Amino acid sequence: MPAADPLRDVLTIERIVAVEPLREFRLSPRERIVACTAELAGARQIVLLPLRGGRPTQLTAAAKPASDPQWSPDGRRIAFVRDKAIWVVEADGSREVCVSRHPAGDSRPRWSPDGRRLAFLSRRRGWSQIWLIDAPVPRRGRPSKSPRPPEARVVTETGLDVDAFAWSPDGSQIAIVAQPPAGPPSPASNRHRVSIVDVATGERRLLGDGAWETGVRWAPDGSLLFVSDADGWFQVVRSSVDGRERTVLTGGSREHGEPGGDDGYVPLPSPDGTRFTHIEVHDGVCDLVVAPLAGGGPVKRGRGRPPKVARPVSAAGPGTKLNPWDGVWRAIDWLPDGSWVLAVGESETRPQDLWLLPVPGLAADGSRPHQVTDSLPAVLRPALTPGRAIEAERIAFSARDGLRIEGTLRRPSGATGRRGGTRVPAVISPHGGPTAQAFRGWAPFKQLLVREGMALLDVDFRGSTGYGRAFREANIGEWGHADAHDVIDAARWALEQPWCDGRLAVYGGSYGGYLVLCALVEEPSLWRAGVDLYGDSEIAESYRHGDRLGRRDLEAMMGDPDDPERRTLYRRGSPVYRAERIEAPLLVLHGRRDKRVVPLMSERIVEALEIEGKHYEITWYDEEAHGWEKRETRRDAFTKIRDFLRRHLLEETPAAPAGSG
Repeated sequence: MPAADPLRDVLTIERIVAVEPLREFRLSPRERIVACTAELAGARQIVLLPLRGGRPTQLTAAAKPASDPQWSPDGRRIAFVRDKAIWVVEADGSREVCVSRHPAGDSRPRWSPDGRRLAFLSRRRGWSQIWLIDAPVPRRGRPSKSPRPPEARVVTETGLDVDAFAWSPDGSQIAIVAQPPAGPPSPASNRHRVSIVDVATGERRLLGDGAWETGVRWAPDGSLLFVSDADGWFQVVRSSVDGRERTVLTGGSREHGEPGGDDGYVPLPSPDGTRFTHIEVHDGVCDLVVAPLAGGGPVKRGRGRPPKVARPVSAAGPGTKLNPWDGVWRAIDWLPDGSWVLAVGESETRPQDLWLLPVPGLAADGSRPHQVTDSLPAVLRPALTPGRAIEAERIAFSARDGLRIEGTLRRPSGATGRRGGTRVPAVISPHGGPTAQAFRGWAPFKQLLVREGMALLDVDFRGSTGYGRAFREANIGEWGHADAHDVIDAARWALEQPWCDGRLAVYGGSYGGYLVLCALVEEPSLWRAGVDLYGDSEIAESYRHGDRLGRRDLEAMMGDPDDPERRTLYRRGSPVYRAERIEAPLLVLHGRRDKRVVPLMSERIVEALEIEGKHYEITWYDEEAHGWEKRETRRDAFTKIRDFLRRHLLEETPAAPAGSG
């Protein structure tokens, strides 16, 4: 048993779950004010936050949470989502209107540049399509009789699921990111593509050359910025709207975007179009970089010329890192004069907060980064300040087939591996996804587990992002097999370290929970405990019962489960059929409203464990879906996980060191 950590009682579960940072920051086009969402009385509401000091103002108040606030171009209204419907609220809070509601649900409202229309996504025809609807006009004087609600019209065709979109500066076109219909599993079948849609006619033109391209944004001159993995790494590309002229703006063996193209991870052009921001991923962190936008003036649209091959790559020149400390940084917007970037940053010891970052050469001399919000409670600071927090270290090892696997290790301060140091158990933690990675962001529960006396190793198994296309595609056809072997090889690496006492557990959620089960059946004698949070157990059944996004991803990576040639791989990747091999006690937690990994998946593995007389514990959360939203759920889940790992890792006798008698 490791020596007691004097700061263990500072970092408690109750204090961790009480941290609720502001989210979804959106800069007003009129003033230096930001709309964002905050947890208030059990539901997230929209609040307005001054950038240069002052108290936030609550704008909405309802039992259901609000999300995705979007300013109108005139700065007088905000569109947002509540209860799967599109709403608009006046910026002064005087009026709130439901603009669009449908049983299929509406999401991602985006204003047209003239503020007269709203585009949004809806599955009302069974596909994630873009719909347009007239926006309510700002309130002036006394309210008149409410007019008949406007009718929405569809813009994109059925058969294509739109993931994200952006209006052109003149409002005549919309750039969309969509994934093609799934086919046989191949590197090309899981890629997102950029298209341009004519708003008036719905005509769609594919842009790009077959690479994975996402995160599209319009520059002021009508050209487009997005990220593409055409050279094997996600690089920022500038393209003319017809695709005939392309310039690659970044380079090297690092990722400059994420495949999901989520807000903050996309390239953002400055208001005058002379610079852009982008992320640079390395070692589990995201730097935020500003660079000159190559090409100078407007990109001319070619007319009457046949398409030609994109011109050779020409980088824009070296960029400048803006973030003041290492962590996970994302750009939100530029201030109107282009001299500051609004960004959010977080790290393992800092919750997500809003920052103003000066642009070198444009901000006033001597300007320093300015922290706008501060989400870290004073009561947690003694355990999370530099010199006192558990420091993460990057590690790498060779998998059994020679592939380099990286991860992030945290271990108790006394577990140095040197003579006289403490030997501790290790928890191996595969992330969700699988097309994701274990960023070194705010995750205080990991710090808590380490202060309990366990080492924790996050593993970026094959299939993870951040390491180039070849690594990301290395688990195509290999779900639950080669990637599970990477998790096991990470455990064997830990066993070889002098700080490890031989006791191992495996812990993960979603795809990480699935790999927990796979690791337990693949190497049953290796583990002392497993913790599976809402993970798959039978991937063919998950395909048949899960939501469309999950099915689309699974089919692109593993093929059709009804294809006789794929059935063997699906069964090999389904741990429920080998549940009799599990030796370690297993904790299972799952939400009853989960549509991505349906409750059937945990029911199947529990049924198999029950038949085999295995040791397991299960908890269902009736009001939760895929992940935990409610504070009381997080409190209960963290407590159960901590206590389970305490019992099976810290209270059991360590294994004898390798080679001892």
